[in-house]
Amino acid sequence: MRTARLLLRPYRLSDEADWRRIEDDEEVRCGLDWPLRTARQVKEHLVARTSHTVLARPGDLLVLAVEHQGHVIGDVSLHLRTVAPETRVAEIGWLQLTTAGGHGYATEAASALLDLAFGELGACLVTAVVDRSNTSSARLALRLGFRPAGVTSQYATFVIAASEHQPAQSAQPAQPFRAASEAPLSETKSVENL
Repeated sequence: MRTARLLLRPYRLSDEADWRRIEDDEEVRCGLDWPLRTARQVKEHLVARTSHTVLARPGDLLVLAVEHQGHVIGDVSLHLRTVAPETRVAEIGWLQLTTAGGHGYATEAASALLDLAFGELGACLVTAVVDRSNTSSARLALRLGFRPAGVTSQYATFVIAASEHQPAQSAQPAQPFRAASEAPLSETKSVENL
C-alpha cells in the first residue's frame, strides 16, 4: 500500500538494521511495555513479524512495515478479532521511531490501514488499546476519529465504527504537518487528561 509519502508493506529480513533501531528506541519499548531484547531476540521478533500477513480467521494479525525514504520508521497492524460480516471487529496498532515523530507519518499510515479495515476487510468496528501513560498514541487515536470507550488500571480502549470513518482518499492528500494536538504536553501524564 502506498500513501502520499509512505510505503506500507510486509516486513523483510533485510529490515533488520531498521528494526534494531525501533527495538532500541526507549519510548517505543515503554509505550508497548516491551523488554530490552538481545540481538538474537530482536532478530527472532523481526522473523515473527514477517509471518503476519493474512487476515482470514479470528486471531490473525497483519503487520505492515512503514517505510519512508527507504527506511522502516515503524509499523501498523490489524488484529482480526471476529469475522462474522455483521459483527466483524479488528484492533489496530501502531508504533513509530521517536525521531520520526511530529511529521504526521503515524497518522498517514494508520489512516491507510483504517481504510483497509473498513474497506477491503469489511470491519464494522475497529478498536485501539493504548497504555494509559502513552498520551502520544491516545492523541493519534483521537486524530483518527476514535472515541474513548473504556479504561482499566493500565489501558484505555478507543473505538471507531465504519459509519464514523472518513476514508483518507476522500480527504486532501497528506502533507507534512504538526497538528496542535501533536504538541508535547509535559504536564499530561495519562490519557484521561487529554
